[in-house]
Amino acid sequence: MFESLKKDRYLRWFLITLITVFIVKSILASVFPLTGDEAYYVIWGKFFQWGYYDHTPFIGWLLWPFVHLSTANFIVRLPTLLVTTAIGIGLYGFLRSYDAEKASLIAILYLISPINLCGVLITTDIPLILFSFFSGLFLVLAVREQDHLGYYLLSGLCLGLAFFSKYFAVLLALAYLFYFLFSEKSKKRTLGFVLLFLAVLPFGLENLYWNYSHDWANILFNVFNRNRGITFEWHTVALYLLVVFYIATPPIFYYCCKHWKKLFRSSALFEFNVLIVSVFVPLVFFLGLSTMKSIGLHWPLSFVPFLYALLLIYLSRIELVRCIRFMFGFSFVHLVLIAVVLLFPIQILQALHLKGPRYADWIFALKHREISRVLHQENMQFVLSSNSYAKADLMYIDSGKYSPSFGVGTAHGREGDFLTNFAAMQGKSFLILLNRRPDLSDYLPYFHVTRVQPWRFDGAVFYLVMGYHFNYLAYRHGVLKAINQRYWTVPSFLPHTKSFFFKKYWSAALPH
Repeated sequence: MFESLKKDRYLRWFLITLITVFIVKSILASVFPLTGDEAYYVIWGKFFQWGYYDHTPFIGWLLWPFVHLSTANFIVRLPTLLVTTAIGIGLYGFLRSYDAEKASLIAILYLISPINLCGVLITTDIPLILFSFFSGLFLVLAVREQDHLGYYLLSGLCLGLAFFSKYFAVLLALAYLFYFLFSEKSKKRTLGFVLLFLAVLPFGLENLYWNYSHDWANILFNVFNRNRGITFEWHTVALYLLVVFYIATPPIFYYCCKHWKKLFRSSALFEFNVLIVSVFVPLVFFLGLSTMKSIGLHWPLSFVPFLYALLLIYLSRIELVRCIRFMFGFSFVHLVLIAVVLLFPIQILQALHLKGPRYADWIFALKHREISRVLHQENMQFVLSSNSYAKADLMYIDSGKYSPSFGVGTAHGREGDFLTNFAAMQGKSFLILLNRRPDLSDYLPYFHVTRVQPWRFDGAVFYLVMGYHFNYLAYRHGVLKAINQRYWTVPSFLPHTKSFFFKKYWSAALPH
């Protein structure tokens, strides 16, 4: 190996880049404050379940061993670092059998791209990217090796795990189906694709059963609850095109446009057609969806590694080197901007007259750990809470004391409906942290005594609602009933077991 390192300067640069990027990402993962969504997934890991409200369950399973070790930023985000490093190695290992020098250049290009270098947050997209990537590579290998049935099986298993990570894996399955329908058929290829989709079936059945027995939670959320009120919007299409341009990065986007005719030329590497459809089918789907709603920056990420693999046949070595030179500067600008945000004296915002709720938002985002600890230490007799699931989850992770979300809330972040039992909180006192001055009528009916007081932290003004002697029955009538009607009433056409939410609050014995 050491001899090959001496001879192959590209391989040396790849290994140096791999290690350097891991170190940079480790620093970012350690210093960047934990976000509300990350805290939400940490709670999934804390409370192992066979399914969760928002998505299929793998992110909770992945985090389970890590969060029981520590909830420090680096440990929580370590899976992200390991996954993105594995994809860099996977790109190199897969492409080196075609062209070792290009494999190194492409892997370097991926590793130093902003979406990889600055991407340290732990989200449901992390296992989705990993398993989608390896599913696609195994399918390419299956086609290349004269329809090797073992590779089809491995592709299906990885696709099933991708589906267990996020529903976007369905788009990859759709791309595979598209490839099969328009590729040359044979009995062995047909058997291979049947085997691939059969390997996915157990994952789909488990998710189907969990949803059947849990009010169709993540299916209703992804299909109905999060999509209420969507309308046709042209500006979201423009925003999506900008997202694609940014994710692809300017030089890769430029060269893809320059060499677009190569898409329609037959290539000796016919197996790469799998990667072509695995990129374009999801992107076209998101383009259509963008006419109705905004497409998040992270939505197409699981298909980006396929784009980098395709650079093997579309870009020359000289063009790859040019892309790398640009990418170094492009990513360096991102790192400088992140450093400015992290090192920026937050008090300067006050001098710029950014005060009130916006300033409180900034302070909480950057210093929620200190805020949570102070509130917990000074108010140990209270149940810490917030009207935002993100703030409540962060306070739980920061203080180690479970913090429920108080109020009806939104369609997002409703895992707390599974974990929290307000009936068991009868008579307790609540401390509810808010960034904005509350309307006391939202809280008065649910406590024997309620008062509110401003609370200053680092120049920001928060509001503490202190509710004494919680009235569970009033809360059930005023809040839980609305939650049940809005989020846990299953459409009549769906079979289901008796609602867990109804059983917990209307079938159980009343607290004394």
